[in-house]
Amino acid sequence: MNLMKWFRKNNKKVMAIVVVVIMFGFIAGPTLRYLGRVRMGWHRPVAHFADNRKITRSDLISARDELEILRFLQADVLLRMQDLRAVFLSELLFSERRVSPVLINRVKQAIRANQFGISDKQISDMYRRSWPAEYYWLLLKNEAQFAGIRVANQQTGELLAAVIPQLFEGSTYSQIIQFLMNQQGIAEEQILTTFGELLAVLQYAHMVCSNEDVTGSQLMHIVSWENETVNVELVKFDSSVFAETLAEPNEDRIIEHFNKYKKFFAGTLSEENPYGFGYKLPDRVQLEYIAVKLGDVSTIVTPPTHQETEEYYQKNIKRFTESVSSDPNDPNSPQTEEIKSYADVASIISQGLLQDKINSKAEAILQEAKALTEAGLENMDIEAEKLSSEQFRQAAGDYKTAAEQLSEKHKVKIYTGQTGLLSASDIQSDKNLAMLYRIVFAIDELKASELGPFGIPTPRMYENIGPVRDIFGQMMAFVRVIKAEPASEPESVNQTFSKNTLILDPNQQQSENVYSLKEEVAEELKRLAAMDITKSKTQEFVELVAKNGWDRAIDRFNKLYGQQARRDPNDPNVFRLQELANLQRLSSVMLATLNIQNAGDPKALFLANDSIKQGKFIEQLYSLVPQDSNTVDTVPLIMEFKPDMSFYIIKNISINRFDQMEYEKIKVPRLYREDYIQVQSMAAVHFNPENILKRMNFRLVVKDEEPADVNAPAESEESS
Repeated sequence: MNLMKWFRKNNKKVMAIVVVVIMFGFIAGPTLRYLGRVRMGWHRPVAHFADNRKITRSDLISARDELEILRFLQADVLLRMQDLRAVFLSELLFSERRVSPVLINRVKQAIRANQFGISDKQISDMYRRSWPAEYYWLLLKNEAQFAGIRVANQQTGELLAAVIPQLFEGSTYSQIIQFLMNQQGIAEEQILTTFGELLAVLQYAHMVCSNEDVTGSQLMHIVSWENETVNVELVKFDSSVFAETLAEPNEDRIIEHFNKYKKFFAGTLSEENPYGFGYKLPDRVQLEYIAVKLGDVSTIVTPPTHQETEEYYQKNIKRFTESVSSDPNDPNSPQTEEIKSYADVASIISQGLLQDKINSKAEAILQEAKALTEAGLENMDIEAEKLSSEQFRQAAGDYKTAAEQLSEKHKVKIYTGQTGLLSASDIQSDKNLAMLYRIVFAIDELKASELGPFGIPTPRMYENIGPVRDIFGQMMAFVRVIKAEPASEPESVNQTFSKNTLILDPNQQQSENVYSLKEEVAEELKRLAAMDITKSKTQEFVELVAKNGWDRAIDRFNKLYGQQARRDPNDPNVFRLQELANLQRLSSVMLATLNIQNAGDPKALFLANDSIKQGKFIEQLYSLVPQDSNTVDTVPLIMEFKPDMSFYIIKNISINRFDQMEYEKIKVPRLYREDYIQVQSMAAVHFNPENILKRMNFRLVVKDEEPADVNAPAESEESS
């Protein structure tokens, strides 16, 4: 059959095929061209790092795949079982912005227990990532490669063979790797290389975080300060005891003293200010509150019935089961399970159920108050999360009105009012507000507190905070910050302000707690003037001790001078013999570590000053003992301590020395510990997301470009 006859015979089939081919060309042609352009787009740089090395979409997809391999191998679990260096790397690469409070608490406990120099803010910064995890993985593994850090596949395989049975409930290396190869189509070499790159990142982190060697003399100094302690018996002579009878300083002297020290915070010690005078005002906040006392709520709550109590017992009977010895006369006899009878626990159950009802009712009342005071937010055009502090102020409902309505509705007293301007120390020392001291100072107007990614969101001015409880569980409240005053020098020595806290006692309404700067300056001037008198009294006391002994001398001074300075009527003694045991000196390293750990605490400066003062006191005690001795033969000793504006009379003092032989025993493990502490402390800096970007000179190809979405198709050539 010739070709023309064949076409005539099959012309319909041919036309159908032609139409299909034309349609495919019409539809698929642009698609194929687009896919080609997409494929080309995968290799275009979206960012650069180091010396103009590029990061493409293809690189990001590969990096994400590598993280999936590591996640399948449970590298995140393995890392979290190691030291903080590994934990921080795991959180950076695998946390996906989810924070485990349990893990964070474990990290914080490790920091405190091991004296790592890591702050709460540094922990929080680990979760403030501006890019997806694959970006940091790319940068970190390249950083390790630039440093020449490599882990051979054989070494990686040996490690995985050892840990896989622990991570996969007894499964072998071959089973897990083969499964991954079959499911993902990945070669074993690629799996080992990817895991080896993770190990290289860890090794490089250890190398750069421990690049400062501790010398032998430095180590000896550190060890001796940590292991040598001071024991002392002493009597404190506070100048305030003898300042009571002095005349008030004149106005000119008050103003002169105030002007000299108004730029310092109280307790800031220096050669120019050995007493630690300071009148600069710290950050302060004023709060408004609406509160109920749980004792008041108990009067409107119906106690649980016998039926409710018994039902609770039956449903929770395991809670009332305890292990007891089968033979009461034999403590080593086998343990048996014994269920307490309902009669034995009915009263306890009833009290617990009643307290639950009281708590629930109190919280329900306060939630109504919250709804009333936030009703104005419903009329706002934007979401509450995006409101500014000023918008909150405009929309905030009146606490007093809400309290009156709810008091009438529920027939229970609702307390409301405003505090004075309170510092972080004022709030922490108040039984009703103590739980709030870090929260309220985190507002944007002060930013004096670090709440972290696992805490409550940072509040804004006039935003309801709560419900909160007091430390004794006697009241419940909502509060809001209505005023914030950043730290500043006082306007004048005549400045006063209220320091009232929550007033939940009608008798307190009559008393106003007013802070007077002038009175504080005058009081400290009187104490300063009384230092000479105090010194003379210590001489008098020493002479009395020589005649009559310590006990009789102390009794005599309490009778002569105790009455005028007694603050507590239940404590008849102003002068007493105190025994301070195992006082440890605070090195500059320890002080620096404490300062780092307290960063993000609104009381950080107060805590730092207090630690410095404590360190100076112990060091001054230590200096009383000659270096070639462990004690002092000539006592009593009189020691002036200016930061307390006090004198101390020493009855006994001794030092537990740390000798060379003991040092030699612990030198090697202590060097290891110093390296360990340094590596862990610096790991928080090394794996800080922003520091990684800076170290590797990361920058986008297009300025201000958003993080590239590796799932999005590349732009076409025409649009680019």
